[in-house]
Amino acid sequence: MGDSTLGENQVDIWLIDVAGQEDGVERDRQVLSPDEVRRADRFYFEKDRWRFTKARSAMRHILGRYAGRPPQELAFSYGPKGKPELSGELEKSGIKFNLSHSHELAFLAVTRRLTVGVDIERINPEFATEDVAERFFSANEVRCLQALPSLERADAFFSCWTRKEAYIKALGEGLSVPLDSFEVAFGPQIPAALLAVRFDPGEKTRWSMYDIEAGQGYKAALVVEGKEHRLRHLQWPEILS
Repeated sequence: MGDSTLGENQVDIWLIDVAGQEDGVERDRQVLSPDEVRRADRFYFEKDRWRFTKARSAMRHILGRYAGRPPQELAFSYGPKGKPELSGELEKSGIKFNLSHSHELAFLAVTRRLTVGVDIERINPEFATEDVAERFFSANEVRCLQALPSLERADAFFSCWTRKEAYIKALGEGLSVPLDSFEVAFGPQIPAALLAVRFDPGEKTRWSMYDIEAGQGYKAALVVEGKEHRLRHLQWPEILS
């Protein structure tokens, strides 16, 4: 992995391949906790069980390197809405992280002492409808989407969606924060930004929002506490030269 230290204002963003293939799944299961194995086994489709298992195993291996611990020794606690944190002795390490996966890809964002949220979604034009936007987006966001040519709307919809989900995940409040209670910037060539938060105007200056390049067919976004972060992009499994 090279340098596994986390400098001030640094965010490491790991792209993880979770393609639903059986190779290595049993090995990956061995590093999971009994609770994680039970969660994996709840998925109806085998490929979804594999993807969950691969994502959690990768998360444990990566975080274990930062923490200097074997992956199976990591313990997690969960906030009221399910956001995980390192627990036990490792709680004092200050390592913060967030994981998101969709279809065959996942992102793990890792920082030190900075709250973080990440979201990745596979673009699905059938979901990116005006009806869904009107249900979840703010009025201004809906107008921005409607103003775009129809061929650009699916991409823009998921730019908006991932930016909003990344913010929700950073907060750790789950669905208790309505998606239409805050606004993000989105659209072709428009940088990610948190524009307004109805329930707390001060939130706008607390966070930074970034697009993450996820490859064709995906959109992803990152939200981090503070300003002027250094983003480092990494890949798992690592490609050895």
